[in-house]
Amino acid sequence: MPFVTYQDKNYEIAAQESVLDTLLRHEVDIPYACKAGVCQVCVMVCEQGSVDLAATDGLEDIQIDNGYFFTCQCHPTESLTIRDADENGLFSQARVVEKSILSADVCRIRLKTATKLYYRAGQFLNIRMQGEHIRSYSLASLPIQDDFLELHIKRMKNGQMSNWLFNDVQPHDVLEIQGPFGECFYQPGQLDSNILMIATGTGLTPLMGILREAIESGHMGKISLYHGDSSQSGLYLHKTLKALASENSSIDYYPCVSTENDGCDVDIYKGRASEQAFTNHVNLEDSLVYLCGSPEMVDSAQLQALACGAAASRIFADPFVTKDLRLGKER
Repeated sequence: MPFVTYQDKNYEIAAQESVLDTLLRHEVDIPYACKAGVCQVCVMVCEQGSVDLAATDGLEDIQIDNGYFFTCQCHPTESLTIRDADENGLFSQARVVEKSILSADVCRIRLKTATKLYYRAGQFLNIRMQGEHIRSYSLASLPIQDDFLELHIKRMKNGQMSNWLFNDVQPHDVLEIQGPFGECFYQPGQLDSNILMIATGTGLTPLMGILREAIESGHMGKISLYHGDSSQSGLYLHKTLKALASENSSIDYYPCVSTENDGCDVDIYKGRASEQAFTNHVNLEDSLVYLCGSPEMVDSAQLQALACGAAASRIFADPFVTKDLRLGKER
């Protein structure tokens, strides 16, 4: 069996196992998020041995030349010696210019960078907490209109990062950011296509940026946005989206609550957002589909969208993968 050497310790790699999973199985605490080679949180440097090309897909040439690779995408057949990445070139600084509470568990943070950051609405950033923990957060801001970066932070029960951002970070604080990343953004040149958007929780964040860019671009197709949560309080932009839909005849907004049966407003749909969406949209042959939120919803909705005729190349997904927080100590 090959092994991976990290911080002068050897860890045996099981068959078909990634470097990341090997280290996690041996209870080595290293940063990771999506496990899909997208977020770039788990990047490390290979000092000895070789990594497969799939483990470097998405990195810059100079990073690849210096041995950078994604531990989640590397399945070695020979032993490797690795080290932590030099983070000087990976992260930059952004200052908090505004913070506001959107609901009991969601806050909005707006950031400004010293130099303009080029991104597409719907992409995401990585944020590093005090040089240690790293998490990914999507952007709701629109570059052409906003001179800030807008993030929506959902406070997780045992989440170290989300509780730090929600409770401790204040205006004028400086955060370390990395990015932007992601392929879930508005597709130009398809103004006549209908758009189906489905989000759960703060999966709404990137869809807000995409929706705003569609409006700014003069999108002519029908845009149907389904936002779901387990309770009405989780529909944290309900009033904003209702107003946006009332001002734009091409936008339909469907707020959905999956568990509450009583006490919801009359305009709230009962049931899961994806169930409501695929009840209303049975033919998606000419539609663009955006899916953001829990991995379970995204995976299921992708299959349903394909079954309804959507082309795989016209389905854009951003699953919000989080670490298992059940065993963590609650703050």
